[in-house]
Amino acid sequence: MRELRLWAAAVAGPAVAAGFYALATVRRRRSLHPTGTGYQGWLEVPHQGPAWPDVPLFQAGATHPALLRFSRGAGLPEPLPDALGVAIKLPDAHGPGADQDLLLTSSTDRPLLRRLLFPARSFAHGAFSTALPYDLGNDRVVLLLIPAHSSAGRSADGDGHRAAGGALAELRAAAANGLSFELRTARSFGRSRPLATLRIGPPLPAEQTEALRFNPWTTGPGIRPAGWLNLLRDAAYRASQHGRSRGTGPGTHSSCACTGAEVFGTRWLRASQRSIASDLADDLTV
Repeated sequence: MRELRLWAAAVAGPAVAAGFYALATVRRRRSLHPTGTGYQGWLEVPHQGPAWPDVPLFQAGATHPALLRFSRGAGLPEPLPDALGVAIKLPDAHGPGADQDLLLTSSTDRPLLRRLLFPARSFAHGAFSTALPYDLGNDRVVLLLIPAHSSAGRSADGDGHRAAGGALAELRAAAANGLSFELRTARSFGRSRPLATLRIGPPLPAEQTEALRFNPWTTGPGIRPAGWLNLLRDAAYRASQHGRSRGTGPGTHSSCACTGAEVFGTRWLRASQRSIASDLADDLTV
């Protein structure tokens, strides 16, 4: 059954890529999470805590500079609830030119429900989840991001919390006063466990924020997106970024969409087939 799901993902990948490419080309911006703001920050791993010997990124006492983008998933006008996203880039976390990206969306830290996404009105309350799992060392977990002052069990919108002036305006005020999040790991059941602290620093210029590119498959040793749905995300992110760059040029809307989607579909199909072969080989050696 697992093999069938992986091959289904390989077949569906080009279609997913085409859809995200077309949407980004028409919008001339990100296909999803088009509206956002950026910050500098840093990720701190405590000197004492859960040990992850197979994950160099989370070695005890490590500190990583971070580039952050907080965004509204559908780009709905404030103060309407939206799928709020937090994208984290840790430049050179795995060595020169080898970044680590983590992407989380408004959710909850309640068992089972942390695998789902929920619309929210605030970045400073509630919880954010990768929803789809990661293989972290020998464990399969989801990653959560929870404001340091927030109760871990609260819903994504802070149990009815309404941000004055909207989520992004509230974020700017909270960041100016010092805002931090707990990065946590969790399985489908049970309580989440603290992993690191994400601290928010000064804002990024709008041009630098707009230039940021994220992909959950920008990763390194010991941390890897797991499951066939994550394979589709690679196709979606790459196609959206390509369509966005094409869409900024004059006269590119109709002439490049088909060609770009075909190119990305073919590239992704080859990459996904290599990933499937690797996964199956891993199964045979376990």
